[in-house]
Amino acid sequence: MASSRVLPESLRGQLDVLMIDNFDSFTWNLYQSLSLLGAQVTVIRNDAISTGQLSQLKIKYLIISPGPGHPKTDSGISNAAIQYFKGKVPVLGVCMGLECMVDSFGGKIGYAGEIMHGKVSRIRHDGRGCFRDVPQGIKSTRYHSLSASLSTIPDELAITATSQESGVIMGLRHRKFTMEAVQYHPESIMSEGGDAFLKNFLALKGSTWDQNPESRVLDPELPPFPTEVLPSSVDKNGPISSKAPSILDKIYAQRLVDVSKVQKTPGSTYADLETLLALNLAPPLISFVDRLKESGERVALLAEIKRASPSKGPIAVTTSPPAQALTYALAGANVISVLTEPHWFLGNLQDMYHARMSVAHLVNRPAILRKDFILSKYQIIEARIYGADTVLLIVSMLPEDLLKELYAFSVSLGMEPLVEVNNSREMEVALALNAKVIGVNNRNLHSFDVDMGTTSRLREMVTGRDVILCALSGISAKEDIDKYAQEGIKAVLIGESLMRAKDTASFIRQLFSIPEPASHEPVWRSSPPLVKICGIRTAEEAVAVALAGADFLGLVFAEKSRRRVDLDVAKSISRAIREARFDEQQAAAALDPGNTPWFTTHATRLSSGGNGPLLVGVFQNASLAEVLHTVSYVQLDLVQLHGTEPIEWAAQIPVPVIRAYHVGSDGSGLKNITRPGAHQFVLLDSMREDGSGVSGGSGKILDLSLAKRAVDAGEFVVQGEAAYMSPERDGEEEEEKSSENSASPPAEAAANGEEPAPRDHAANGVPAIETTPSPFSRYPLPIILAGGLTPDNIAGAVEQVRPWAVDVSGGVEAEDGLSKDLTKVEAFVQAVKSIGT
Repeated sequence: MASSRVLPESLRGQLDVLMIDNFDSFTWNLYQSLSLLGAQVTVIRNDAISTGQLSQLKIKYLIISPGPGHPKTDSGISNAAIQYFKGKVPVLGVCMGLECMVDSFGGKIGYAGEIMHGKVSRIRHDGRGCFRDVPQGIKSTRYHSLSASLSTIPDELAITATSQESGVIMGLRHRKFTMEAVQYHPESIMSEGGDAFLKNFLALKGSTWDQNPESRVLDPELPPFPTEVLPSSVDKNGPISSKAPSILDKIYAQRLVDVSKVQKTPGSTYADLETLLALNLAPPLISFVDRLKESGERVALLAEIKRASPSKGPIAVTTSPPAQALTYALAGANVISVLTEPHWFLGNLQDMYHARMSVAHLVNRPAILRKDFILSKYQIIEARIYGADTVLLIVSMLPEDLLKELYAFSVSLGMEPLVEVNNSREMEVALALNAKVIGVNNRNLHSFDVDMGTTSRLREMVTGRDVILCALSGISAKEDIDKYAQEGIKAVLIGESLMRAKDTASFIRQLFSIPEPASHEPVWRSSPPLVKICGIRTAEEAVAVALAGADFLGLVFAEKSRRRVDLDVAKSISRAIREARFDEQQAAAALDPGNTPWFTTHATRLSSGGNGPLLVGVFQNASLAEVLHTVSYVQLDLVQLHGTEPIEWAAQIPVPVIRAYHVGSDGSGLKNITRPGAHQFVLLDSMREDGSGVSGGSGKILDLSLAKRAVDAGEFVVQGEAAYMSPERDGEEEEEKSSENSASPPAEAAANGEEPAPRDHAANGVPAIETTPSPFSRYPLPIILAGGLTPDNIAGAVEQVRPWAVDVSGGVEAEDGLSKDLTKVEAFVQAVKSIGT
C-alpha cells in the first residue's frame, strides 16, 4: 500500500544511486569510492522513510550499506527495499547488505565460524558479474562475525565467492535479477580489486542478467563456481565454517552485539559517556602499576570476583561483589578484578561499580580491573565511568592496529591496561606496545585448556625490561605462587579458588605465607577509651578539665542549650587550651592503622594521642555558614553535628566531624550509622522524649545492650538494621521469614538463550558453596558512647559496650548546674582510663 506521506525534497525526482545507510561509518568510505567513479550518490539512514514510501522513489541503482547487528533487527527498511526494487534496478549489498539480501529471500544468518574485525582474507570468486576481470586470490578486508548459512541459501541465490582458507561465503548473486552482494568491504584501502568490482556494478543495465551479456553471468561456456561443483569442500549440513568456533570466538561475537546495542541506548551513547567524563563524574583513579609495586618482595595479588565461567559453570552465583571486594581488600589484595561479561560469567558493570564503592574509603584501596572482552573505545570509557583503574586487553582477540588504538586510548584516560598474552607471538605484540603490565594467561581462551607452565616459558622474554609480569589463571595452591616467585613473576591473578574458599582471608594468608595477626582487635582498643567532657563554659574550667586527663573538650553552640557559650568566651577557651598544649609538648605515638575501614582508621589516628585535649564545637541544626564561621573564629579542632544536619555537610567542614545519632527506646535511629566517606566519627546518644527527635541534655541512659550490638555488628553491616535487633526480636523475624519463604525461589532468567544460572548452588546436583565467615568482625564500630553517663556507671558501661570514646556532660556537673564538678570529672576520667590496665 502506498504511503500518503510525501518524500523529503532531497529524494524527489530522478536519483542516480540511492544508498541506504545502516548506521555504519564505512558507508561514507563506500560513498567516496562510488563518487570517485563518477556516480551521484544519495545516502539516507535506514529509518529515514517508511517502507510505504519506497514506491515514490525514482532511482537507477540501489546499494545496501554495511552496518552492525543483525538484518532482522537492525537494518530498518533495507530488506523491504531489496524486495521492492528486485527486478527493477541493479541492487548491491555490502557486508550487512549481503546478510539483508539472504534474509529477505528467506535464508538464515548465523555465526560465521570466525571473528574478522579489520582482518584481511584472500578470496576466490567466479569471475562473473561484478567480479568480471577481477583477479583471483585478491585480499579482502573483513569486519564481521555473522554470515550466510550455506544450508539455507535460497534457490534464487548463487554463491559467487568464498574465503580461500575457511570457505566462508563472501559473495552471492541472484540467478535472474541484477542483484549482487559481498560480505567483505570492497571500498576498504586494504581490499584489492575494489574499484573494478564497483565499476562493474555501475555498468549494469536493466534489471536482469540477460540484459547484461558482457557480465557473462549466464555464459554456458564458463565452468560453474567450484562450491557448486564440489559441495564437499564446504559441509552443507554442518556449521557455516568448517572451523568450529572457539569459546573466545563466541564471546567476542556476543560482545560485539552487546556493545552495539548499548551504544544506541539514550543516555548511554559514546557522547553521553564523554559528557560524564567532562563533568568529572568518574570516580578518582589510582595507579595500577604503583599498586602492584607496593607489594615489595611479596608477589602481588589480583583477586578476582566472578560468579561463573564457561569452563566451570556456576562458581558463586549469589556472591555479593561489594562484600567480596571488601574481603579481598582487607586481606591485602593489590588489585580487585571484576568480571563484567554477562552471558558466560554472569557479571555486569554494576558489580564493578559497587565493588569500587565498597573499597573507596580505605586508606590504601586496591586498584579495580575491569575484566571483560574489550573490543572498543566505548567499553574503555565505560569502564572509567564505572570506577575502573585499569582494563584487560586480550592480544589474541584483537587485530594489532585496534590493540594499539585501545591501549593508547586507555592510557590517555589514565588507565595503564593489563595486556594479556598466551604465547610468544602475542608476547612480542605486547612488548611492541611498551606495555608496563603483561599477564600471561595459563588458560588458552580458544580451548580453555590450562597449562601452568605457560607463564614460566614466557618469562625470559621480559628479562631486563621494565615490565610487571603477571601469571593469570589456574593458581590455587601455595606451591604455585612460591614457584612463580622464584622465577621472578611479580603478580598472580586468582579467581575461582578464592571465590570457593570457606575463609577467604585465611586462605590468602596461607597462599602468600602471611603470618596470622597477633591480635584480631583493632589498634584503637589497645588503650582505654578516650574521654570527652562536654559543656565547658570558661577558660579556667577548660584548663582544669584538661589537667584531669580529658581527651576532648566540648563547647556547646546550640542556641537553646543552657550550656551554650558565646564566641568570644569560646575563643578565650581555645587560646588557653592551645597555650597549655605547647607547654605540655607531648609526643604523639606513631600508630599505623594499615589498610583499615573508614571509622577504624580515623579512630586509630586520634587514639595515637598528642598535645593536650582537642576542642569540639557542638552544633544543633545551625546553618552551615554559622558552623564554618565558628570553626574559623574559635579555631576548633572538631565539629559535632548534634541535630538533623545533612550528611553532605561533612565534606564542607574543614575539620573532622562527629555525627550524633539519636537512638530511641525502640532501637530506632541507627539507620546508616556505618556509612563511610562523610563524617569521621559516630556518637550514639539517647533520644529525648519531648518529641524533638534529637538527643542530648536529658540525662537519659542509652540502651547499652543496643549500643553493644551496634559496636559488635561492626563497620560493615550487610543485613541492615536487623544487625542491631535483640536476639528475641531477631528470632521472631526469622520465624516470619521462614514462613514467607517456604515457596521455591524463582528461576533466574536465561540470557540470550543461554542456560539459566542456578540461584542456589545446591540446585541441579551442584554442591553448595559454604558461606564464607565474615572477615568484618575484626572491625567493631568505634562509637562515642553518650547519654546518662556518670562516674558511678561509666565503668560498667565501658565494660559492656567497649566503645572507642565516651561523652559526658550532666553526669559531672556541680549541684548548681552552672559548672563542672572537678572531683566528678577526675573520678569519671580515672574510672575510664583504669579499665584494662
